[in-house]
Amino acid sequence: MYRFATLNDIHIGEEHFGIRETIKEHDDVEPYPARCLRAAVSEAKAWGAQRLVVKGDLTDEGTEDQFEWFAAVLNETGVDADVLLGNHDVRYPDVDGPAVLRNRGVRVATETTAIDVPGLRIILLPSTKETHNAQWKASDRAEALRLAGEVDTPVFIATHHYPQRFNHPNTLPVGVPRRESRPFIHDLNRVAPGSIIAAGHTHRHHRRHFGTLLFTEVGSPKDYPGVWAGYTVYEGGITQTVRRVEEPSCREWNDRTGRAVAGIWRVWSPGLRSHRCWTWEWPKR
Repeated sequence: MYRFATLNDIHIGEEHFGIRETIKEHDDVEPYPARCLRAAVSEAKAWGAQRLVVKGDLTDEGTEDQFEWFAAVLNETGVDADVLLGNHDVRYPDVDGPAVLRNRGVRVATETTAIDVPGLRIILLPSTKETHNAQWKASDRAEALRLAGEVDTPVFIATHHYPQRFNHPNTLPVGVPRRESRPFIHDLNRVAPGSIIAAGHTHRHHRRHFGTLLFTEVGSPKDYPGVWAGYTVYEGGITQTVRRVEEPSCREWNDRTGRAVAGIWRVWSPGLRSHRCWTWEWPKR
């Protein structure tokens, strides 16, 4: 019925990768975040994506120049796109990133927003509070529940931060604390059973369940394994297929970043194949 793609953690402006910041490229090539963004969008369009949802961390430092740069690369792809902000996009309170993006024709959701496509309602749920904190505001949670409950079609919620199991994080980076996420999840399970919550932020691939709900986290196009996610909507369900960016210079760079954290990144980020690629059947509503 429909195909769309998601990206997250673009980090336009980033110049190095790894804990010690030692994985770099030469200065005479286009910086890898922009190169990988362009390649990922091009490959998603060739796959058949009719829409792109970018789930935050568009920039590395949230400067006006970086927002301009992101908008320029996205606009040249010609894709129909909607974006959310991530924690890296709000490092400078005096920079109005959404205004910069909107002035360049990029749609950015700073409040809960619904997009209806064949067979599915996509809900964009903002989660960025400040650089190191996540928040699903009460007003955004309430609007998301209203939008999810008013339709008969299945629901796919895109957000930047994942819902934490506890108030204090048991893994890094931090997500939305349990005190905010758990009541929302309970209510979503009741009003829109079978819904999906798709996040970024962690640069890894992970899948877990709560009641009838599915939570999924997808990695970044600019560090190992270097990916975007494609979703195919059917009458009876949806598939997630995580695909590596294939453009040769991006593939070479992303393979190099697998050496981060003494090589642990090559194992940690991809996760299990069943967490990257799966089929989800819609329950009866």
